[in-house]
Amino acid sequence: MAAALALAATGARAEAPATAGWGWTEGAAGGGRYSPLADIHRGNVGRLEPVWSYRHGDVARSRWRPDAVNRSTAFEATPLVVDGRLLFSTPFNRVIALDPKTGAELWSFDPEIDRNRFFANMLISRGVAYWHDPEAQGWCTRRVLLATLDARLIALDAASGRPCEAFGRGGEVDLLAGLPNVADSWEYNLTSPPTVVGDVVVVGSSIADTLRRVAPPGDVRGYDVRTGALRWTFRTIPAPGEPGSETWEDGNGRERSGAANVWSTITADLERGQVFLPVSTPSPDFYGGDRLGANLFSDSLVALDAATGERLWHFQTVHHDIWDYDLPAPPILVRVPHAGRVVDAVALLTKTSMLFLLDRETGTPILPVEERPVPASDVPGERAWPTQPFPTRPPPLSSQRIGEEDLWDLDPEHLAACREWLGRLRNEGIYTPPSLEGSLVHPSNGGGANWSGASFDPVRGRLYVPVNTWAHIVTLKPVWGGEGNLERRGARPMRGYLRAAWYLLTGRGTGLRYQTHPLTGRVSFNRDGVPCLAPPWGELVAVDLAEGSIRWRAPAGEENGVEGLFGYGPALATAGGLVFHAGTRDLHLRAHDADTGALLARFPLPAGLHAGPISYKLEPGGRQFLVVAPGGHVGLRSEPGDWILAYALPAQADP
Repeated sequence: MAAALALAATGARAEAPATAGWGWTEGAAGGGRYSPLADIHRGNVGRLEPVWSYRHGDVARSRWRPDAVNRSTAFEATPLVVDGRLLFSTPFNRVIALDPKTGAELWSFDPEIDRNRFFANMLISRGVAYWHDPEAQGWCTRRVLLATLDARLIALDAASGRPCEAFGRGGEVDLLAGLPNVADSWEYNLTSPPTVVGDVVVVGSSIADTLRRVAPPGDVRGYDVRTGALRWTFRTIPAPGEPGSETWEDGNGRERSGAANVWSTITADLERGQVFLPVSTPSPDFYGGDRLGANLFSDSLVALDAATGERLWHFQTVHHDIWDYDLPAPPILVRVPHAGRVVDAVALLTKTSMLFLLDRETGTPILPVEERPVPASDVPGERAWPTQPFPTRPPPLSSQRIGEEDLWDLDPEHLAACREWLGRLRNEGIYTPPSLEGSLVHPSNGGGANWSGASFDPVRGRLYVPVNTWAHIVTLKPVWGGEGNLERRGARPMRGYLRAAWYLLTGRGTGLRYQTHPLTGRVSFNRDGVPCLAPPWGELVAVDLAEGSIRWRAPAGEENGVEGLFGYGPALATAGGLVFHAGTRDLHLRAHDADTGALLARFPLPAGLHAGPISYKLEPGGRQFLVVAPGGHVGLRSEPGDWILAYALPAQADP
């Protein structure tokens, strides 16, 4: 009955469409990474063969330099297929258009970012957005929109790749203009594509939120897609007197903190004219003594009217976040049977490995959520929030507590060392606060359901979620000079590498009372590079939304006989009963049975695949293509590269 309701709720067609493109990085405005094409299916997926390839050349390989992570590439861009073009962005923010049938280059555009500068993250671009004016033809009525690492919003003519001169100044908008608390442009980047609803293009930001207490604000802004004029601003940290400001104890969070930005992809309900913001943590990540309170709208899913920026509703997943449990995954619009009716909902994935299912109209939970007590902080000045929200269904997608029985008995020496270390840590399960002695944080801020997001099969009513079971140690250390540094928060004595090095090594002049690991804020729960937690460290998990249950789990990748590798990479579900996934150091694309999780086929890759696979069909009776963009990820030590690869069934094959 539930399955029948789910099928009726989606309006899914029994037959696959004659053609299908890929107009959004998430597959649709509302996310889900699903292809309705079914020519490639469980019976023939093993017969896929390469049909064309392309290499863009934008790879930085400074893997072993001290600043390698900040100057190296991670190719994470999911291509679009629209108007007879395959469009993607490279880690250097170049935009390239290919012929989707042959892979031949049609045009390229280079925004000429400074590739040698210091960035707060790796050189990353997760894709571009597309817009067209349905009432006009000609120059720049079809646009490609790019958000750059150096904080520009650029509009290009989709046919030629040339800037649309009437947009902003010469085709671009400076996103740093008028933004407060920007000490240096390296700490404010854009890595995810913009989101277009009607004639408004919405952008978030990626902010370095561990280096200073008062970071740049995570304001989300809407711009006119034709002119580049600012339409509205939504302050994720409210100004005094605005709704939500009462959840910052001093009522003036913007003067005491920063960030709470939206670095993931913003999804949209085009019919309702709404956008859904997955908001991140306020700064600094691991100590909130200077921002006491629940801290709205951080760690919240916020629904806005796309035309005006008006807040419609919000749901906070973590109160007063001191774990960097920001919302990394694009919200997914789904329809599910509930209480005898079909409900328009939003599925929200989290680093905590919890999945929240919310009513799309009101933001109220569809599956019950409980506020449960969590451990208190013992750090001077900190006051952890006493409770946190826990969904009662589905169960956590990965583990949330580590005991001795969870340690990896790789050999007696390794097990003994990990057991001894575990015994010295504060370890009370999920929401164990950071401490001066060291706390085990599990899932870590790199774990749970992370930026890989999920794919959603609307016929089966299932989410397919890559998850990581990774643990970190967070130890707070008083900053030399103590509270006196708070007076220096506005000081700007240095820039670029010099300023970054000063922050990382000393914490002085940052306003921080406590500092964590200089580069990452935490250290992995490893011994000599070997995890203390037993595998699997990464899985693909199928979740039945109607039942609120987990249907199956499959290990993500294999290396040296170990199944279930840590990684990042979106999945793709198709109407052919398949789920494609990679994302680890295992250089294979895997095809799983959507109903059972069984591994049906593996395809070798020339580099690590951390971008989302896509599928499209350009004309009735034509071939269904499967395209991947393997390019590696220096942070995961997966093989770097610069590939776009297309697969299809043999031309003579009977689908």
